[in-house]
Amino acid sequence: MKNEDPGPKQQYAITTGILLMLLKIAVTEVDRAMATLLCAAFFFACRSCEYSSVSGERRTKIIKIKGVRFFLKNKELHHSDKRLPLADSITITFEMQKNDERNEMVTHQRNGHPSLCPVRLWASIIQRIRSYKGTTDESPVNTVLLPNGELHEIKATDLLIKLRAAVSAIGKEALGFGPKDIGLHSLRSGAAMAMYLMAVPVFTIMLIGRWSSDAFLRYIRRQVKEFSSGVSTKMIANEAFFTIPEISKEDPRISGHQLNHRLRQNCGPNAPSHAIMPRMALFA
Repeated sequence: MKNEDPGPKQQYAITTGILLMLLKIAVTEVDRAMATLLCAAFFFACRSCEYSSVSGERRTKIIKIKGVRFFLKNKELHHSDKRLPLADSITITFEMQKNDERNEMVTHQRNGHPSLCPVRLWASIIQRIRSYKGTTDESPVNTVLLPNGELHEIKATDLLIKLRAAVSAIGKEALGFGPKDIGLHSLRSGAAMAMYLMAVPVFTIMLIGRWSSDAFLRYIRRQVKEFSSGVSTKMIANEAFFTIPEISKEDPRISGHQLNHRLRQNCGPNAPSHAIMPRMALFA
């Protein structure tokens, strides 16, 4: 019965094109806040509970304003500094994670992209939240001001609706999957896939995504066409190769040799007397 059960359905990895579509279709201030938050979280392969409000109790702590730091020429910028979007790098401190790691820091450099730059995206988030009356260093990064003037924390369910809307706008024909095939975990998977496709070293992927083991391999999607790009060419690069011969089968010290096996059985206080002489003669 267990063998006949369907396997767990994996969420498809999102592409950066989906992130760009998110920004394109955002209309209201709240829409733009959600789109920016999703794009910013992508670069750090964030879990949904690290940047949005989720149901149930979680060990993971959401990122707070004080945990987002900007550096320009090795000097830290205060959040009130107007040069925040011009910073060289951004560092986020993950206070408490799913794997019980505490205060782990991950850094990204600015990449110069007008829309998908981690420094510019996070600077936009911090400056927006800092402009709200009543926010502090302890305010979470999913804080947004509603049209009625109330501060609100963006929910994971609301972000998923926006993410699926972007997928619908691009279409299944271009992506190979539809809106129901993705979830917020697709953001984390998409980050791993994006790094893998550009041959980012495995240890770098693990450190940025804060994977403590090779568990990140579960996020690499083999059904992505570009997954095996160039592999077939490499497979035919060597027309021949030399195989090192095994040790001579006549050597009884090799594993599996019949004499080696027989001697092990004949060892000990209960060994038959006729077995002692061959054994002594062998090692004389």
